[in-house]
This record gives sequence, C-alpha cells and structure tokens, in this order.
Amino acid sequence: MTGSELWTAGYELPPYSLWRRTREWEPRGRWLHDRPQVEWPDTLFSVTRMPWLLRLLLIVSFVLGQLTIDGGTARRLLFTGLVVTLWAWIEWWQHWDLAPLGRRLIAVGVQISLMAGIIAISPLGGLVAWTQYVICGTFFTGPVLIAALSASCLLLTTVQVGGFGHLDDRWALTGGLFALNALIGLSSIGLANRREEAVLRRNATAGRLLAEQRRNSELHQQLLDQARAAGIGEERARLAQDLHDTVAQGLVAVITQLEAIDDDRLTDAETRRRVDNAKTLARQGLGEARRAVHALRPIALVRATLPNAINQLLDTWSDVNNVEATVIISGDPRPTPADPALIRVAQESLANVARHARARHVAVNLDYLEDQVLLDIHDDGVGFDPTCTAGPSEHGGHGLPGMADRLRSVGGTLAVESEPGGGSVISAGVPG
Repeated sequence: MTGSELWTAGYELPPYSLWRRTREWEPRGRWLHDRPQVEWPDTLFSVTRMPWLLRLLLIVSFVLGQLTIDGGTARRLLFTGLVVTLWAWIEWWQHWDLAPLGRRLIAVGVQISLMAGIIAISPLGGLVAWTQYVICGTFFTGPVLIAALSASCLLLTTVQVGGFGHLDDRWALTGGLFALNALIGLSSIGLANRREEAVLRRNATAGRLLAEQRRNSELHQQLLDQARAAGIGEERARLAQDLHDTVAQGLVAVITQLEAIDDDRLTDAETRRRVDNAKTLARQGLGEARRAVHALRPIALVRATLPNAINQLLDTWSDVNNVEATVIISGDPRPTPADPALIRVAQESLANVARHARARHVAVNLDYLEDQVLLDIHDDGVGFDPTCTAGPSEHGGHGLPGMADRLRSVGGTLAVESEPGGGSVISAGVPG
C-alpha cells in the first residue's frame, strides 16, 4: 500500500525520521508514482514535474561542461557519452519497481559513478549532482539516506572546488563546503518530508470529514425516507379503517335491511326485481369496499421478506375472493429497494383479477435472477384487450398505467399479455 493510500485508509504513517529507517516512507512501485501528488502552494516543485527538473539540469550541465572542457575532441566525445548514458540510466530506473532496497542502491550507485566520471572530465558538468538531494530524499530513510547523501555531497564539493585534483588543496575549505552541502541536503530533505507529512495528515483529515459528511447526508436521507414511508403507511391505514368503519359497515347495514324484507310481501314483480338488484349492487359495493380496505393496508416488509409478504397477500386475497391461488419462488431471495413497488403491483393486479377476470385460478411467480427480480401474475379469466387500458378505469382506479408509473420510478418495467377469452399475464421486472 502506498503512503497516500495508507493515510486515506485511516492508517497513521509513523513520523518521518532522518536518523532511523522507516520503510513506510520509502518507495512502493515506480519513482514518485506512489508519492502524494502535492501541488502549489503546498510545494514549490510538484512531484509530477520533478523528472523534468532532472532533465533540465542535465541539459544545463552538458552545455556548461562542453564550454569548460580542457582537451580535444576525444574528451568532448567521452563527456557527451557519459552525459547521455546518465540520462538514459535515470530514465531507465524510473520504470522500475523500487520497493526492493537493492534496486535503489544500484540506481544511486551507478548514477554517482557516472557523475564522478563527468566531473573528472569537466567539474561544471557535475551540477546535475544537485538532483541527488531529491532522489536520495525520496529513495531512503535513516542510515542508508545518510550514506547516500554523503556520497552525493562529496560530488557537489568536488564541483565547487574545481575537480578531484583540488580536494586536498585546502582541507578547511573542502571540509566546510562538504558540511554546508550536507546541512543543506539534510535540511531540505527533512523540511520537504515534514511538509509532505503535514499535507498527508491534512488530506486524510479532510477525507475523513468528507466521508463523515456523506454518511450524515445518507443517514438524513434515510430518516426522511423512513418518515415519508411511515407517514404514507399511517395515512393508508387510516383510510382503510375509515372505509371499513363507514362505507363497508354502511353497505352491510343496507344489505341487512334489504334481506329483512319478506319476499312474500312483494307482490309486484317489478318491485321484487328492483329489491333483488339493490341487494346485488349492495353486495358488489361491499366486495369492492373490502378489496379497497385490503389494498390500503400496508404489507410489513420491515418485518417480512418480499416472498413472505407475497404469500401473505395471496393467502388473504384467495380467502376473500374464493379463488384458488399458488405462489412459486425461484432463485435466491434478497431484499431490494423496489420491493414495495412489487408489492403494490401485486395488490393492484390481484384487485383487477377480482373485479374483472372471473378467474378460477391465479398463479404468482417471483424469480430472483442475477441482476433482476421478476414478478409474473397469471390468471385463467376472461382476459381483456391491453390497448384499452390507457387511462383510469370506470371505478376510479388507475390500473395498468399506475402500475407502469410506479415501476418506472424504481427503474423497472411492466409488460402485459392478454386477449379476450385467453386469460392474462402481468409481468413486472425491477433491478435487483
């Protein structure tokens, strides 16, 4: 796991240290690719632009070296070959997986050797050694960093005194320059990594705050949805109770009064016919009222799975309407956000069968596919023409269009197959 991934995953990287080896601060993968992508104003040089800084210093070193070489064409060609080889080597190891410490040691060792050869020919050509601060600081920690940085500082000191032949001219000056270079290197590496640590910590904190904010928003939305669903359920239950206590009970009273009339006293055939029609209409109205009450009573999906809710619905419906009904469940049942919509579709479909189909048998199939849930309701009734159901029914319901709208709101679809005298099939499919 990279350094930035460790922080965003909630794992606290150990504090950066110049003096002890801390593997979590060393490369994992290609150079700089696992580093935090810090940009201005958090850093002067973006890690994504660092390779271009190396290339620019190589070009500057090559030009200055060529201008200051003492010697003929052979030395110039050798100098050019070493610079090109160094450039190619830097480009080559940037594609390595640098997690193994040995690879980093090889990369830096070859690089220092090539720079030493360049400085031996032309000291100013060794200005590219400044890049060793960046490379060592991102390659190593602890004692290995101190050793690699010391070798790099020796190269920089050699450039500053004018070549390897002048290192022992003034020991005090050489030692002072070496110490200054080491101090600059250690300070710049320490400050850069401390800054990186602060940015990582800040980004991790911001990421956690954003995640908590998203979680709070989701919880708020869940509470709103639960409150809305509870309100709808309570209102439907109230309407069901009102229908039961008023309309249904009133129709029961009407039927009772009509049945109390002695047929022997109805000597007029027309009066008897009208009383019989009133009884029939009252019984039909009572049946419609009871079906409406049943449809309004919510199925407790919170306490029951969709298959259980379908079974309960069909058992009650079959008893009320005296129609044989079967349920077939296939696949691996699982809860989906569209379960309430499927329940309402089943209720509406069964209510339509009770009103219009005059069916003797109803079969309900609930199929759980890999990414979809299908609900099919078959009946062997009189059937109908699906093209004639575009609007509300004569009883005030919205039938098939209402079911289709309900399914579309949850990303589902509705299909209808029927013909007069051939029964009907209502098929609902939702994502699952």
